[in-house]
Amino acid sequence: MRDFLVYCTYCSSYTLLHSYDKETNTFLGEYSLLHNEYTRNSVVLHKFLLTHLGHTLRTIPSKTDEYMNIICNDNHFLEDDIDKYVEESMEEMKYREWNRRSEREIGKVQLHIVEHLLEHELNSLSDIRAATPAEGQVLIGKELGIKRAIEILREVRSNKQYA
Repeated sequence: MRDFLVYCTYCSSYTLLHSYDKETNTFLGEYSLLHNEYTRNSVVLHKFLLTHLGHTLRTIPSKTDEYMNIICNDNHFLEDDIDKYVEESMEEMKYREWNRRSEREIGKVQLHIVEHLLEHELNSLSDIRAATPAEGQVLIGKELGIKRAIEILREVRSNKQYA
């Protein structure tokens, strides 16, 4: 897979995009040796673009002499801050995962509440006496509908795909 960098010919400065991630439709971003991780966001690229507004910028693919020459001889933009940006990115990913898990747990609690409410409704239906045979049929239909809803809810809760 090819890596890329963006190079400002005016300032002789560059930022590494690394390879393109097709899943997220973004570049991996700058790499931190300290954290052994990419930023996985475009914060450094955005700062680079804003800093070099109006300058001539070029995208250089890896595995070329020009790429190696730039890496060896020119200024790496925000080189001292890359570890900080990677750390922030890692914290943001942890927060997103924690938030996703929290939402899932809230959803599980909501399913339990719905199940309890449906069971309560089913119990209150059994206390109602029909005045006519037609009304009895309606009550039986309601009871069957609520029982089916409870079954479906339990199937969803027990399905590992939704866990």
